[in-house]
Amino acid sequence: MARTLRVFDNDPSARPKVYNSDFVGRFRAGQKLNGRPVGLSAWRITTGDPEVGKTVANLYGGMPQSWETSKEDSLEVLTDADTVKVIVDGPDAVSFRMALYGMTGKPIHACDGVEFTDSEDPRHGQPCGCPQTLQERKAVAKAGHGPKPDQRVEFRLADDPEMGKFKLLTGSWDFMKALEGVWRELEAVGGPALCTLSLELVEFTTKAGVDVSYRKPVLKVHGSVPADVDAALPSRTKAADPVPF
Repeated sequence: MARTLRVFDNDPSARPKVYNSDFVGRFRAGQKLNGRPVGLSAWRITTGDPEVGKTVANLYGGMPQSWETSKEDSLEVLTDADTVKVIVDGPDAVSFRMALYGMTGKPIHACDGVEFTDSEDPRHGQPCGCPQTLQERKAVAKAGHGPKPDQRVEFRLADDPEMGKFKLLTGSWDFMKALEGVWRELEAVGGPALCTLSLELVEFTTKAGVDVSYRKPVLKVHGSVPADVDAALPSRTKAADPVPF
């Protein structure tokens, strides 16, 4: 039985929290206001570690504050930065699947666009039945009847690589379209790569004359990390959470 301090029994809120995640924080491109999702023009970073919250606020602006969540990352920092330099270990640090989530928050459909990929799903390896064209895939996903991109990027901050690993989860179709190129570039680097993670502004006018504006996540690979930064990186012998997600 684990030992505990009884001094916290009458004041459990004072007991230091134990964080179980291999990630110290998460980058987010939006937030909920009055129950509705809202896109942001700069990165929102959530964490469960007050020290991480203070550090990212000092680096990128904003202030750590509490937000309503049942997860461990109960602090958020609304930064001023739409572009951040990051270090990505290689192509395996950028994961992809198509997924449709159920009411429990767990995927009821996970595939690669052709076959089911969840090893615990009895349908594993069987055709997933998704539409053939990208336009049809988007339509069924928008209607809530089919999966959408479920992508994860694991990285460290180039400004403070020793802080620990962060992650970005994104359902962006634009990000999916660029993913094969990102994988090739990371493979070519052959080790930790210096990248920028940005929220890029997209603006256009539809055929009906409606102006559309939104931000999309973009991961740009620049090359190998500088020698002094590489020397500061922790050992990469231990992998983080097993993917998927």
